[in-house]
This record gives sequence, C-alpha cells and structure tokens, in this order.
Amino acid sequence: MAKRIKSSKSKHSESFYVIDDYYNPETKKKTTFVVERLGSLASLMEKYGTDSRDEVVRQLRDHVESLRKKDREDKAVVELSLSPEHLISRDSKRVFNIGYLYIRNILCSLGIRDICSAIAREHRFRYDLAAIISDLVAARVICPSSKKSTYETAAKFLDAPDYSLADVYRSLSVLSENRYLIERELYRNSAALFEKNTSVLYYDCTNFYFEIEEEDGFRMYGKCKENRPSPIVQYGLFMDSDGIPLADYIFPGNQNEQKSLRELEARVEKDFEVSRFIVCADAGLNGWENKVYNDMKRNGAYIVTQPIRKMAKTMKEWAISPDGWELEGHPGTFSLNDLEGKEFIEVSGEKRRIRDLVFFKHRWEKRTRKSESSGGTYTLEENYIVTYSRKFADYQNHIREKKLERARKLLSNPGKLTKTNQRDPRYYITEMSVTGDGEVASEKLYEIDENKIAEEKKYDGFYAVTTDLEDSDLSLIIRANKQRWEIEESFQIMKSELKTRPMYVSREDSINGHLLTCFMALMVYRLLEKKYLNEKYTCDEVFSTLRDLNITYLNGTNYIPSFTRTEVVDALAETFGFQPSREIITQKYLKKFQRVVNSKKSTKLK
Repeated sequence: MAKRIKSSKSKHSESFYVIDDYYNPETKKKTTFVVERLGSLASLMEKYGTDSRDEVVRQLRDHVESLRKKDREDKAVVELSLSPEHLISRDSKRVFNIGYLYIRNILCSLGIRDICSAIAREHRFRYDLAAIISDLVAARVICPSSKKSTYETAAKFLDAPDYSLADVYRSLSVLSENRYLIERELYRNSAALFEKNTSVLYYDCTNFYFEIEEEDGFRMYGKCKENRPSPIVQYGLFMDSDGIPLADYIFPGNQNEQKSLRELEARVEKDFEVSRFIVCADAGLNGWENKVYNDMKRNGAYIVTQPIRKMAKTMKEWAISPDGWELEGHPGTFSLNDLEGKEFIEVSGEKRRIRDLVFFKHRWEKRTRKSESSGGTYTLEENYIVTYSRKFADYQNHIREKKLERARKLLSNPGKLTKTNQRDPRYYITEMSVTGDGEVASEKLYEIDENKIAEEKKYDGFYAVTTDLEDSDLSLIIRANKQRWEIEESFQIMKSELKTRPMYVSREDSINGHLLTCFMALMVYRLLEKKYLNEKYTCDEVFSTLRDLNITYLNGTNYIPSFTRTEVVDALAETFGFQPSREIITQKYLKKFQRVVNSKKSTKLK
C-alpha cells in the first residue's frame, strides 16, 4: 500500500500520522512505520482555520496525495535520524547483493518459471524449482561454491530462500532427468528474444576432475586436461555462431570423445530443430568416423582443423608455399614473398593494412577408407583450406620468444631439464652427448635447439582446416574458423569464474544437475555479454561488477549503495531500467524492480 493517514484516539484528543508499509529485512516481516507526525486534531484545526474534523481530514488527504506525487516523481528527499550512540542489531543481515537480480531477470525472460511449472506438474514436488534454479545459477556467478554454501549465499539476496537445503539436493536429480527439456526450451525462448545464428555449430570437449581415489563407473580415470591423477567426467559442449551455449553432454571419463559428438548431434537435431548442421571441431574430436557421419547426412557438413605438420609431404609443401594466395572479394592472387617488408597493399583500389588481412588457398583431395558409419569403404572428398595471417604469425613468434626466454634461464639449472611437450620452454632445449670436437662428453650438456626453432618458424601464421562444404561456402568457413577460440574461452570461464570444479557432489544424477546449472550460468553470462552489453566489457569487468553490487540496509525502507559506480553499472542500469547508484534506494523502488525481474516479459533488449 502507498502512504496513508492513520489516526490515534485517546480519551481527550486525537492525533494524526502519515504511515507507510515496508518489509523489515532483519525480522523478515512486513510492518508499518511513521513517515510524518501531523499533530493533534486541535492543532490541525487551528492550522487550517476550521472547526470541522472532515475539513481537516480533507486537507490531510491532499497533503498525503502531494507526498505520493513526490514519490511517483522519485524526487522526494529522505531525511534520516541516526545516532552514534545507537548500536545495530546483533547478528542482523544488513548487506545484500543485488547483482543476482540481473541474472534472474534474464532467466525469467527465457521462461524459466513456465519450464519449471511444466516439470513440477510431471513430478508433483512441492518446492519452488524455478527459485532454486535462479538462486543456483545466480550464486554460481556471484559466489561459486558448494551447494550448502550456495544456499547460505542465497540468504544474502534480497529475496531470501523459502525452500530448504534438502530441496536443493533433491532438485539436482530432477534437473538431470530434464536436462534436454530445459536446454531445448531455453534455446527456443531465447530465439524469440533475438535472432539465433546456427549457421555453424562449434563442438569441443573438456573434463572435470574429482578429488577421489577410486572409480565408480561414471567418474573414471582418463586423460585429464590438467594432468591430474584423479578420476574425471567428460563434458561436451555445442555453441552457436554467436558464442551462445546450445546443449551439453556428460559421459564417463574413460570414454572416447569422438563418439560423444555424434550422440549429442543426434539429440540437437531431434530436439532443437536445426535445419543445417555444420559442425566445427578440432581434429582430435572430429576424426574419420565423425566426418563420414556428417558427410552422409542430407543436411550435415563439417569443418575440422588440420595440423599442417601432419599433412603428407606434397600437401605440406603446397600449404606453406608463398605463391597462390587469395583474398576474399579480390580476383587476383598474391605471393607472400612480394609482401615482405610492406605494411600496406592496394586491394581492389583500396589501401589495406596487411596485418589485418587473412589470405587463403584451397584444393580438393579424395580419400577412401573403411568406415563403421557407412558399413564398408567410403570415399570422402575434402576441401583443404589454408589461411595465412601476419597478425597470427606475430602472435606465434611472440609466444615462442617468451618460451625461449624462459628456456635460456633454465640452461643455468640443468637439474630441472627434461623433455616435455611443445608448450613447455624445455621443448627448445636439446641434450648434447658429444663435445664440439666430436668427443664423448663427460657430463650432460644442454643448448637451445636452433634447428627446431627454424622448423617451427616455417609454419608461423598458417592455419588449415578440412571440410566437405562447397567452394561457395569459403567465406563462411574462414569466418567460422576464426571463432573457434570462443568455445575454449567458454571452458575457461566455467573452470575459472564459475568454478565448476572440483565438484562437491558424487552421484551421477547430482553431477549432471550441477553441470546443468553451470551450463545455464554460462549461457546467461554469454547473453548478458553479447546481447545486453554488446561485448563492450571484459569477462572480469562483468563478473566483478555483479559480485560487488551490494546495498546496505539503514532503517525503515531505506538502503544505500555499498559499491563503486562504474561504466558497467551504468550500462546495466540503462539496459535493465534499474539504477542502483542512488544516494538512497527506497524499498519501494527495489520492490518495483523485483516485480519486473520475475516477469517473463522483463527484458529491455534494444
């Protein structure tokens, strides 16, 4: 209710007040407080020059209406009475995070409440699944931790949980069972908010470790991405061409990754109604069988990275040859030798910076091999596309120089030197068994392997893929290949910002439910980053802003900001229509936004 008049009668007098309602975050109860003491009936009669109580009440109503108008204009000045002698209540919660409201806003826009209502009708549980999902996803962004800690974190939101911790654990099995229903509906509802770009779907796998010693049939020993000697589960992810997660797939840690692509692909085709299925993945995932599987499909195709060093000799020589390079939209060809020492070239009458250009060449090759997917031998005709970028070459050279700098430092401490992988600086150090005079060395000698460096430099700036797409799709293929890094970044976000692992759940259904909430958190972040904030801010800026958006309760209906106003905060305010950077934030203003947040039509996308 809005501000209103209240009278208090005693035996010999009557007094009037302006009161309002508010929710006390300390007692968790709704109550009223006195906004203004208006005085006794006798003093008010004297003030208004009347002896009629009805006239006094009419005048007071006009006064209250003026206060309401000021509230509507949001220009009312709030006066507070605070004393340095008064202590705050013991153990009272006074600081609340409001960053979660933006996350819940997006989830509700995607119809999470309708999705959960349909699931609840099927399972007939009584807890609020939508509230649990919203809090699990928001807490995964605000303060990622175990489910118990997440439940405690949610208590620091303005909307305190009205479900139990046991309900949180129960919900994980429900999430596991309805994984693809939830992901499908989120995808469909997001397509209603903005145009989806599924021209190319990107697939990659990672894995998550568990701090246990024994396998259990699901958490199994496999090749951990972090080289940890712990059981793992494998995790596959499909991402659309805008970098928005589409669907995921979880499977035991000892299973081959390649089969997972076909299984999740079949699921996405069935449930997500993707008309054309072009899969972009690395060579480790999209091997021969997966290539044949997609080539055989009427609407299928693939784009697969191809390590140039593993090509046949003739193909390798063609790939890094300086002649025959093309530019999209330009009729002629270029020689890389002619570009040496130049910063700009003229392309179709326009001066272009070479470092910003991506040159390419391509040729078709046939291979015939046995295939399980075809049930016999299969001939695959593939388009080999090689790109060259001076910017990429500079980047590779920069990385190598940094590793060489570390390798030279290691030469002074031979005890730490062992052969290792190409990413390690020790890769460039070789052991000599003879001296410069050809005699057997009495002790191990080490030096930088210049031949290895020279061989590696030959491939700087070059990148290759194979595909069964026609030549008319060359521009699509080149653009698609440039975006592959986003799925790697998504895994990095899940592991670092969202702290997906180590996991504090052990049952297979609980693991699936946990990873689904992490998937949704990643999806919400990507939508916030790309569709709401137009990729203006870094991952760290967005996450730190949401985590720092705290307000402090003063008294009555008043809060004050406890964060630094930044450009990101203002961008969120403009996009969502809620400005938290006010000197005083009234409970009425907060409640208004909370109602908007929980509405399905809450998005303010431009």
